[in-house]
Amino acid sequence: MGVVTTVVAVVAGLTGWVAGREPEAPAQLDPGQQLFRLGYLPGPARLVRYDSDHDMQRIFVKGPAGGKPATKQDGASPPPRDWAVEVQMAARGIDIHEEAREYADEGGYRVPGDSVAPVRGRPAFQYETAAGRVLSWKYAPGGWMRVAVFGVDRPDEITRQVAEGIRWETAPLALPFQAVKLPDGAVLRGVAWEWVENGPLIAYSHHLLKPIKKNSDYLQPDIVVGLTTKSLASDRDNETNDVTVSGRAATAADWRKGIGGIYRVGQLPGGCARCVAEVRTPTRRGDAAVGGRKSGLELAASIRLVNGHEDPARWRPL
Repeated sequence: MGVVTTVVAVVAGLTGWVAGREPEAPAQLDPGQQLFRLGYLPGPARLVRYDSDHDMQRIFVKGPAGGKPATKQDGASPPPRDWAVEVQMAARGIDIHEEAREYADEGGYRVPGDSVAPVRGRPAFQYETAAGRVLSWKYAPGGWMRVAVFGVDRPDEITRQVAEGIRWETAPLALPFQAVKLPDGAVLRGVAWEWVENGPLIAYSHHLLKPIKKNSDYLQPDIVVGLTTKSLASDRDNETNDVTVSGRAATAADWRKGIGGIYRVGQLPGGCARCVAEVRTPTRRGDAAVGGRKSGLELAASIRLVNGHEDPARWRPL
């Protein structure tokens, strides 16, 4: 199975996976578990993004209108825009419409919208924005799901096909790099990875340090580790310094006056010449726990690819 097919299958359930029972709505989602897949997409994907945390899981997929990129032969008129599908699943009690409410009056729509035919046997609601159509329903008491589609013909039909095609699953989220030794007290906050056809792969795990402060769900992570196929120079700014770690090219940016840093090391062992390992410490206590620049660079240099990293089916669970 090729990289394109496998990445989409990880999200879209195109491998013959069979649906399970309807889930219960937990007070917190497990950020290390993928809880659902998509059984329907309006076309082939060329960008897939997956995000998880304790409150929400999100899949975002984008593809070319008409199933293929525009070409010069399409004429001088602007080509149709890409289609996009976003699906969100919220923990019990989390307002999945919170952001939409902020813009509802300005956008001229009501949230959650008008009552429509049930989704998966449950009451459903729908509203339309200038960008696209949004369909939402309670997948279980206290837990909401939301499907938004953009740039498609027949949005009513597409949103419903996406919603009805959702497949329940609990499977470990996996990433293309091996686990690293993190400071004591580091716990998983979430996972984010993005694949782009003929573009970069980005994969990160986000961590909080115990004791976790009250309302920490709304705080940024203390430590982020991962890799990208973007170049070392892609995140360069005025505070970035070129350094080396064990003979490997690296960069270090001690930003926000010592509150945190970005430590990146190239020439990642394992057969990926473009891969760059990265450690970010967005908070003061995260940077202190890692040990600052020298230790941050050493932690980044310790990141290793899994065997067969180019095939998402062989990525390793956290």
